[in-house]
Amino acid sequence: MIFIENNHKDMKSIFKIATLVIILGMYNCTSTKGAESKDTLEAKTNVQNTLSKEMIDQGFKKGTITSNKTEKCPYILNIEEYKDNLDPINLDKFFKDTEIPSQVWVKFSSLRMPSRCNDARPVSITEINIRTN
Repeated sequence: MIFIENNHKDMKSIFKIATLVIILGMYNCTSTKGAESKDTLEAKTNVQNTLSKEMIDQGFKKGTITSNKTEKCPYILNIEEYKDNLDPINLDKFFKDTEIPSQVWVKFSSLRMPSRCNDARPVSITEINIRTN
């Protein structure tokens, strides 16, 4: 009988120690994941900043394309550093078989022609790339 009681006490002690080890292991794994994701996020930000600088150095502008409700003026292009709206008249030429992205790097030239849109001036896109940030 005494042997069974001591064995039972030993099992309780082992169970408590095992539980403690599992909890500490889970805590350590969670802390590591948080640190890795922070490092990963910082690395992504650095890559995006480098890419942005390169695109700007090549003459691209950071733009956002939105759909417009009028048939004559289907898309509006907004450039981050400008306050006015632009009407990209040849946008479909660049995205014939794909969906038009919302974030782009773009080079364009202004046009001297009547505007198709009431609230945007016409531009011709010379180069365009999809932007990820």
